[in-house]
Amino acid sequence: MKGRRVCLFAQFDPRMLPTGTGRILPSTLHYLRAIRDCEFVIHIALSGMTRLHDEDAALFAALGIIAHPRRNGGHDFGAWQSLMEKGCVDAADLVLLANDSVFGPLAPLAPIIGAMQERPVDVWGMVESRELAWHLQSWFLCLSADALASPAIRRVMRQPFHSMQRDEIVLHGELGLGAAIRAEGLRWDARWRQPTRRLRRLVPGNPMHLDFLSVVRTGRVPFLKADLLRDNPARIGWVGQWRKLLNNYPDFPPALIEQALALRPGLPHARQTAVMRGLYAILSCDQPEAALSALRR
Repeated sequence: MKGRRVCLFAQFDPRMLPTGTGRILPSTLHYLRAIRDCEFVIHIALSGMTRLHDEDAALFAALGIIAHPRRNGGHDFGAWQSLMEKGCVDAADLVLLANDSVFGPLAPLAPIIGAMQERPVDVWGMVESRELAWHLQSWFLCLSADALASPAIRRVMRQPFHSMQRDEIVLHGELGLGAAIRAEGLRWDARWRQPTRRLRRLVPGNPMHLDFLSVVRTGRVPFLKADLLRDNPARIGWVGQWRKLLNNYPDFPPALIEQALALRPGLPHARQTAVMRGLYAILSCDQPEAALSALRR
């Protein structure tokens, strides 16, 4: 028996802040449909929004998605916390924490969720990371009801995220969940395991940036991080190959990404040195083609 599945989805679009209204991006709607197709009841926290557009409200009603406009604050953890405080997960057997920080899924989610739910685990995520400290990246995280109710996890989710800055939320929220999983001795798994060869132990990096081609090509994690394509904060030299990558995924047209990037342009970043670009190329699992390309830049 599958039990009751609930997804808490955190959505934020800075374009909505001046008026409190706006439209949900087509790329986000694609993601929500994919989650709905996996038999999740979706509660979406619309941070910074006071009113859902009539057309989106009609679509949400047709999909059975329950919208919760809220004051912006606390980033994703604040949004998830507010939904939990409303009782959205009280009767859930499985809880998915998700947000709009990724593009995808590029392929169906149902086989992935089905395969992972067959494993004897309490919590699982798409990507394991050792950047800063061990954790499961929180943009897609599935927890059993017992795992979510465990004392250490509850302590993490009860923190005052609304009074924290982004870096504090990463430390106390995302990394805090990683520490809580280990403190409780919860059984965990991830679709992508962090590379552990010697250099990657010294410089773990973010797999969804540093190894994005390899992560997707495995077929295990059908997502791309929006900040990689929009901002490329680590200045990954081969980031432009995402368009070629999508040739293998006809169900997710590049136009969905291009539209989102046009509406939310990237932030300026300092130019990365040739030494650092070369180091990232050597460390990346996306070798050799992407690495050699980056080294020639």
